[in-house]
Amino acid sequence: MDVFHWHITDSHSFPLLVPSELDLAAKGSYGPDMLYTPDDVNKIVQFGLDHGVRIIPEMTHPVSKTHTGSWAEAYPDIVTCANMFWWPAGSMWEDRLASEPGTGHLNPLNPKTYQVLERVINDVATLFPEPFYHAGADEIIPGCWKADPAIQSFLSNGGTLSQLLEIFVNSTFPYIVSLNRTVVYWEDVILDGNIKVPTTALPPEHTILQTWNNGPENTKKIVSSGYRVIVSSLNFYYLDSGHSDFLGNDSHKEEANLVLGGEVALWSEQADPTVLDARIWPRTSAMAETLWSGNWDETGKKRYAEAIDRLNEWRYRMVRRCIGAKPIQPLWCIRNPGMCNTIHPFA
Repeated sequence: MDVFHWHITDSHSFPLLVPSELDLAAKGSYGPDMLYTPDDVNKIVQFGLDHGVRIIPEMTHPVSKTHTGSWAEAYPDIVTCANMFWWPAGSMWEDRLASEPGTGHLNPLNPKTYQVLERVINDVATLFPEPFYHAGADEIIPGCWKADPAIQSFLSNGGTLSQLLEIFVNSTFPYIVSLNRTVVYWEDVILDGNIKVPTTALPPEHTILQTWNNGPENTKKIVSSGYRVIVSSLNFYYLDSGHSDFLGNDSHKEEANLVLGGEVALWSEQADPTVLDARIWPRTSAMAETLWSGNWDETGKKRYAEAIDRLNEWRYRMVRRCIGAKPIQPLWCIRNPGMCNTIHPFA
């Protein structure tokens, strides 16, 4: 299936008008002209369905590096280290409050956190009819949680940050599942070196994990634990992280029955509509090529020559449709098929 994974909220802005929690967007968005209404969402979902694309929302909770700070504009009491400078002067990187400007984690020890979350989750599940719900849980920053007095007390009494995450997952995961949703988390939730939950907390039949670190190694770890996986290695599939050679990343693993597919990611910290087309196309086409057809031919050779000729032609088709796709090779190459390859053209 083709999927649009919509990372719809972040620490810097909460642009989604959630019907039962209107203050989250009213106070946490960039402004009243930068919102997604339920009608907007419905139109996007329907447009996707009409074109064979399923829309999966990610609401970036329970906690993610800096992804929930915007919740604090409406509910400052449920967010730890909100609106603090992300890397205090004189501190080590390990003691930062976030990995980029914009701080804030939801507080697992505050009962109000779950009251707000349940209303948000229920509304989002209603807005997006697909049977998947992406709950984030990537890159938890220890310093942000440790900045909260209640959490400090919890830790001083023998609690751990991993137990804190487990409390959060145990309080939210069953509710999402009760709405007939399979929960998608980033791989960190079980693979992070410092803060993670035991696999017993996440039954594989209700859980999908998405990888972004360590290429195929983390994918193998996840499928060996029985989980289905979405592959989106930052070294190959992050469109805002340089021009990585993602054709060289083979996502066809031995445990292919659990690999649901791959996903390219374009994060918007350094991307806006002025560069959108060139960042996405034709690199996303190349990702689709390698996921659908593989990187190697039947003789074990890479399929560069075969693929590049077709991707070149496809790029010019997009340009004719007014899509600002970035060029792959000079126009001469498409007018002289095979002549720009370093190996003989495929028959």
